[in-house]
Amino acid sequence: MNSKMLSTLSARHKQSGDVMVIALIALLLLSLIGTTSIKSSTIQERISGNLRDQDLAFQAAEAALHDAEDFLRSITTLAAFNNVAGLYTTDNAPDVYTAWPAAARAYGGGAVGALKEVSDMPQYIIEIRGTVDESANAALNLTGGYGVSSGAGDIFIFKIHARGTGASGTSQVVLRTNFARRF
Repeated sequence: MNSKMLSTLSARHKQSGDVMVIALIALLLLSLIGTTSIKSSTIQERISGNLRDQDLAFQAAEAALHDAEDFLRSITTLAAFNNVAGLYTTDNAPDVYTAWPAAARAYGGGAVGALKEVSDMPQYIIEIRGTVDESANAALNLTGGYGVSSGAGDIFIFKIHARGTGASGTSQVVLRTNFARRF
């Protein structure tokens, strides 16, 4: 054999594969970076979905609050407050802090499709908290949008609890407000 050919063959046998090891390490690093990026984007997507779900629940609860206030503006007597169907007299309301009552009033009177993106229709309960005398009228600011000041009767204070759920049903928001109305 030719000496030139022998030197070429011996050079091939002397390679130890350093380039292959470096290439595999680089490939491993790129794989780790790709996997981390996928996990990060998945977590961000879940966070975004949860925030959207929570926002839907808040909007649903707020819609129920407005529905309850509209109901209070529309009634002319307190006869409907009979401790069922979400309308309770003083000290007879269920403890909404531990469990939401099954007999709450549905948003929009239970109209199907009123809010399409939520899993359950929002609900509310209204509790009569008591009356206040005429001297409290200025402090209540009924004319500023916190109730109804027309009429000449007693001023009744109501506590409204409204509950809304998001699209998944796992997130819920409970809002509470007070409302005053003269009867």
